[in-house]
Amino acid sequence: MIHPSRNPEISILPARRDDLEAIMLLERSGFPAAEQWSERSWRGELLGEGRTILIARAQHPVGVISIKTVAELADLHRLVVESRCRRRGIGTDLVRATLEVVRQLGVREVILDVAYHNEPAIALYQQLGFEQLSARQNYYGPGQHALILKLYELQTWPDRIAITEER
Repeated sequence: MIHPSRNPEISILPARRDDLEAIMLLERSGFPAAEQWSERSWRGELLGEGRTILIARAQHPVGVISIKTVAELADLHRLVVESRCRRRGIGTDLVRATLEVVRQLGVREVILDVAYHNEPAIALYQQLGFEQLSARQNYYGPGQHALILKLYELQTWPDRIAITEER
């Protein structure tokens, strides 16, 4: 197990190629059809160089995250939590576990894009220390804007978050 989840019934482990079917079920559960990644896209993530893909499991997979690392920068590509399992801290646990893994790989900064209207995701990332870097107009299609968020100085990240949470 990569990271002890705050949810005792959840374990977080590296995803394997044979997890593709379960990942696709999560993708279909987590996003409207127009926003879903294809099986080919997820296969590319699972087989791509510099990727860290973690899967959260209870009795079945309940969440997945993918991040790409290039030198000291990581780009969080995708976070999916099964729709009926949201608001239980699974997304937070997946992001924390992934940040720990890439921090150990020497990553110093993490960047991601998130839909402007996705307030729960934005709140999750901000709680973990991400800051707004920029915005992209029409990034997800006409009228669907994105915020670009960045986590600076990942090497000191756990300590900074602990201090913030104590306040």
